[in-house]
Amino acid sequence: MGIPNAVEQPLGVLANAPAQMTLATVDIAIIIGFLVLVTVVGYIMSNVASKGLSDYFLGGRSIPWYVLGISTATSNFDMSGTMIIVAVVFALGYKGFLVEMRGGVGASLAFLMIFLAKWLRRSRVMTSAEWMKIRFGTDKQGKAAHLLSAIANTVLSLGMIIYFCKGSGKFLTNFIPVDEFWSTSIMVLVGLFYTLMSGLYGVVFTDVVQMILLNFTAIYITFKAFTLRSTVNLPKSLLELNLSWTSETGTSLLKSDPGTWNTISAAFGICVFMWIFRSFLEGCGGVGGYTDQRFFAAKSEREAGLLTLESIILSVFRWTMVAGLVVMAYHLIDQGGPSAAMIKADPEQVLPVVLAWLLPAGVKGIVIAGLIAAAMSTFDSTLNAGASYIVRDIYQTYVNPKADDHKLMWASRIATVGLCVAGVLLATLIEDINEIWGLITMGLGLGLFVPLFLRWYWPRFNGYGFAAGTGCGMVAAIVFRVILKNQGWALYHTFPIILLSAAIGSIVGTLATKPVNEDILVNFYLQINPWGFWGKYADKAVKQGLLTEKEQLKRTIEKLNDAVALCFAVPFQWSILLAAMSFVFHSWEKFAIFGTMSVLCGIGLYFFWFRALKSDEECAKEDEIYDEKTRELCAINAK
Repeated sequence: MGIPNAVEQPLGVLANAPAQMTLATVDIAIIIGFLVLVTVVGYIMSNVASKGLSDYFLGGRSIPWYVLGISTATSNFDMSGTMIIVAVVFALGYKGFLVEMRGGVGASLAFLMIFLAKWLRRSRVMTSAEWMKIRFGTDKQGKAAHLLSAIANTVLSLGMIIYFCKGSGKFLTNFIPVDEFWSTSIMVLVGLFYTLMSGLYGVVFTDVVQMILLNFTAIYITFKAFTLRSTVNLPKSLLELNLSWTSETGTSLLKSDPGTWNTISAAFGICVFMWIFRSFLEGCGGVGGYTDQRFFAAKSEREAGLLTLESIILSVFRWTMVAGLVVMAYHLIDQGGPSAAMIKADPEQVLPVVLAWLLPAGVKGIVIAGLIAAAMSTFDSTLNAGASYIVRDIYQTYVNPKADDHKLMWASRIATVGLCVAGVLLATLIEDINEIWGLITMGLGLGLFVPLFLRWYWPRFNGYGFAAGTGCGMVAAIVFRVILKNQGWALYHTFPIILLSAAIGSIVGTLATKPVNEDILVNFYLQINPWGFWGKYADKAVKQGLLTEKEQLKRTIEKLNDAVALCFAVPFQWSILLAAMSFVFHSWEKFAIFGTMSVLCGIGLYFFWFRALKSDEECAKEDEIYDEKTRELCAINAK
């Protein structure tokens, strides 16, 4: 599923927070105004979301790509994840960027832009779990994969809601004069209202409002930091890009998992490699959840690619803000005083301390509203996507297959409320937010990566293999992240064990059971045109007259084109973010290097990706073909 950013989310700031900032009347008015605005926008969208299930969960596949792109970027701009990225970059400088390869930077957006987004759009399904039907069929093995995927994604969605309810409320108490219960309640009620009323329409259009606030916040902090930079004494080592854990503050980072950071001080490169491997595995296989939902909702595969490019570009604002906050933190250190002591003692204090000490009235309110927006954008996306699994993949499939649109809409709203209430109640029972976050991201989520990867590239992989791989990965995650969490198992230990468990389950479960019906695999190849070992089914499609040799050659050229484009996309995603940081840091040599790399990679993307994007007319014709193939597949499955 779509997972916001840091692999581990320590919230040490909650335990040792600075004194609560003083808010002027204008700041309070801005925060209240923002909450009212998103509520109104959600209510306005309610009329168009009530027509049916596709409208409620996919916006009727009519939402413009640039709106979906803004929504994707906003949902990934989470609040506490940003706080930790700031802490890591403050302590390690450019090396903090390497640390955030674990999730905050990743590479999945580059993969989505080039090929995975169009594969998902071509699937023409409503949820990631429903996708299992077109890959594995609707017999017993297809149902096994479908049901387990639905359960796993629902559990992950619930975990994200718990994380939001517990973490965001605590975080916001550092900024607003409201206790944890009420700060959480206000955000939950507002987010629940517009998500409940307007479904994906409300989610994405409120995200647009939220992104405006976030970008204003980022631009203001970037500008202020850029003007301060010439007077700020940034440590020389902060501006170096090397494989060392050296911290400028001499403090331990990410205290929630100290074994990960203290015992491998000499293995920074190994850790970076591990995070990059995870990122590439995620990029090749998909992330699920609300991220996939955006591509299912796109008008065409062309727009699916364009919305991802927009999301990458918009992420620049996040990283200029990160660099800006770091510069402003060192400005406070240069001045000395209690704020400097707080930051030096705990890098996780950078974000709240800078906001409390350096922002004027009015701007402070907008920034805090932006932080609330960042939290709510992840919450509403997760809530809507989670409800889709309950209604589409469980209720409509197994409970009431004959339900009409009226019943399905009622089920959708009940599922939305039920998922939210369950998250709120479970949040009251959990004390350690880091535990649930680690379980979600590097536990349950990690266990899904291998089966999600294999489904695209290995035709022999079947529904039983997916179910077994997912089950083994999730069991291993629970064992090592929950049962044995106090036995000294650090992240770099559990990471390969969970992945290996999922891989063994996937392979054994597949080879011990019968393969997928070949007609289903031929249809899947025709519909998706994936990479991997699909030559046998391509040849069969040609022999059966389903594909001409000319069309097959065109498909081969498409994949070769995508492979070349990917070589430009990944360095483009990374270099544009590093260039943004370099600009704020006044590291002009690095800015020139990364900026030039961004431009060159952008030119490569233009020729090998953008020019190859299909026109709207071509996409419309292929949609008609895919609709016909879907009907044929249903006929095959019905036999």
